[in-house]
Amino acid sequence: MRLFKDCPYINGDRMIIRGLSDQDADTIREMADDPAVQEYLPAFIADMDRGAAPDEDSILMGIYFKDPPQEMAGICELYNYSEAKAKVSIGCRLLQKSWGMGIAAAVVTMLRAYIFDHSDVRTITAHVMKENAASRRVLEKTGFVRKYTDILSDWGFDEMVLMDKYVFKREWMTLAPDDSRLTDVQVEQFVMAYGIEQDRIRAMLPDGYRSLRPVLRINTEIRDEEVVYVEFNTPVEAAGRRGWLNIDNWKSTSADVTFTRNGNTVKIEAPFLRLSYTGVGIEGGCSAEKDNEGCYYIGHDIEFRPAERIDANKEFCDCAFRWMFHKGDAHGVSAGKTIPAFDTEQVHTYDRCDLTAANAAAIPCRQVLGSYIVRFTRHREG
Repeated sequence: MRLFKDCPYINGDRMIIRGLSDQDADTIREMADDPAVQEYLPAFIADMDRGAAPDEDSILMGIYFKDPPQEMAGICELYNYSEAKAKVSIGCRLLQKSWGMGIAAAVVTMLRAYIFDHSDVRTITAHVMKENAASRRVLEKTGFVRKYTDILSDWGFDEMVLMDKYVFKREWMTLAPDDSRLTDVQVEQFVMAYGIEQDRIRAMLPDGYRSLRPVLRINTEIRDEEVVYVEFNTPVEAAGRRGWLNIDNWKSTSADVTFTRNGNTVKIEAPFLRLSYTGVGIEGGCSAEKDNEGCYYIGHDIEFRPAERIDANKEFCDCAFRWMFHKGDAHGVSAGKTIPAFDTEQVHTYDRCDLTAANAAAIPCRQVLGSYIVRFTRHREG
């Protein structure tokens, strides 16, 4: 069920959440001009045009008191919606006169109930600036758990800001209040990289990103022998940081991604990809990880997640892969050794095209540069 088929109308005990109207423009302007509110108010959220009607992934709405009737208390938003991944983010901003009345917690609860009752969304996220202690308390009070910390994000200010990312999952609705929300996860991570023509990926990168090496990388995780997660990246530099740019990612809970084992060989399969890894019993490191501050994720906003620290030893493996978005997509087999890749001078200028998994997968593989497996425990906050 699509979340944004209609603009929500949510009738709560104290508040009503509904679509914005022209009559709200002055109140929104008052809120946007208030320095105390503006400190945590992304520039985009004050854009009245975005509240006119739902688009494919977001809707801006008004929050109104029932008493006094229809008096505006603030604005809230559903955004970054992905039907395929069953995820959506929420945001809330209140007029200063509405602070300290428990409205934010009520709004979060209303939005969560609406989302779970009117869609197939399984995961709700919320993003909070590090300095915004009040919003963190609201999310924790309503059962959200901080999943990512110190994420650099573009919220419409002059510079990127540090934020924390909170999460709430549908299945938690059935848990007792004292049950742990996030537990340690056993992870088996498979990493492979292959060389490409660097000018081809340069033609796809968004403004502000510089390609570091002629490389595409596929990361796969098997979590608790249940969930499979696949991520497609390329190395970049942006905003003074060197790391990886996420092209796309898929999870078995929302996409047709599976894995099988046969001895020490693991195969990952999806309609668009085939992967196989066979551990060779030799441990070592990966030079590319020494130049990795984290990963950029481009969506409704831009997030930079610091690199996860993994102390476990890596095991080299043999690897084969094939993309299958279209006939003739990239494919290759490892050569039994790790091959370095270096930045190249630009030779060709290709027409610009969108950075999508299908477009990147169409770039031919020149050679598989190497692959490894690492097994570790990911500790979560609970």
